[in-house]
Amino acid sequence: MKRVLTPTGHPAWLATSYADVRLVLSDPRFGKAPLGGEVTRSGRLLPGLLFTSDPPEHTALRRELQAAMRRCPSRLLRDRLVVEADSLLSAVGSSGDLVGAYAAPLAMWTMATWLGVPAEDRARCAEWSSIVLSLNRFPAAVVEEAQFSLIDYFARLVSPGPNLLTALTDTAAAPAPLAATVMATGYETLVAGIANASLTLLTAGPGFGSWPSTQTAERRMIHELLRFAPLGGTMRSRCALEDVPVGKVVVGKGEVVLAATGPANRDPARFADADSFCPMRGDNRHVSFGVGDRFCIGSQLAIMQLTVALSRIAFRFPGVRLAIDPASVTVVPGSAEPRPVELPVHWR
Repeated sequence: MKRVLTPTGHPAWLATSYADVRLVLSDPRFGKAPLGGEVTRSGRLLPGLLFTSDPPEHTALRRELQAAMRRCPSRLLRDRLVVEADSLLSAVGSSGDLVGAYAAPLAMWTMATWLGVPAEDRARCAEWSSIVLSLNRFPAAVVEEAQFSLIDYFARLVSPGPNLLTALTDTAAAPAPLAATVMATGYETLVAGIANASLTLLTAGPGFGSWPSTQTAERRMIHELLRFAPLGGTMRSRCALEDVPVGKVVVGKGEVVLAATGPANRDPARFADADSFCPMRGDNRHVSFGVGDRFCIGSQLAIMQLTVALSRIAFRFPGVRLAIDPASVTVVPGSAEPRPVELPVHWR
């Protein structure tokens, strides 16, 4: 634990060890609701959202979303996701940007299809989502406008049929904010997941030519990709609701803690050979999806998306390789989900 400044210049504690990060993310003495202002990011987030509320409000919102997800489970998208992935890969040339040509459009297809967003509105949703999930890249007014625009969009959207938004209208008291939360967090997380996993495979891993041949091995590979986090992983913010001992310090009531999942997932006290990418790693209880009551509600969607996205590249272009020096990869500035701005590759 050490003292740092948040992306907006406020003092905070930084938790980096596996034990400390798990404690901060799972202990009910740490909350999210007090962080609604501009303490950890630019722009105020609305109170009462899934990621700005604490129990019992957070518990009720989560139950509403889980009920909708049971009515419209993301796994039903899998067959069409494979088709869409192959369609995007069929359109690439001999070289190009893996993020722009594949990761981003595939992520948006998944979230838009699940939520019932028509094709003509997807670019707007992607822009709003990227702004909402930024930390200090945009002025506060721009972030707040994007947040309201995304919520208002889902409040006005009429999308009949079997989709998550339709299910939310039956299970949630306020479906639009939940739908907007799913879109923003889901899209940015999926883009980053595909891009970062691809970067890992092409630099620290075996490439795409040695994709696992069994489901068990494939699942281990996916979880190791999630653990390895080449660009440092995410910073999850919490506020102490009372004085809480963490490691060798006491976090005072009202103080902010940034829980760094990337370093926690590389903690040698928890993971053997922690800085090496080990595709067949067995004991892999990483914290990439969080811990406890706030464990990522979309984790199964993320695993499905990563598995399909990466395995289709492996099947179609097993010899894909980076077209630039890995050291020259540029990271999206000020994003809550660190990822490459672009990932130039030679597909063939």
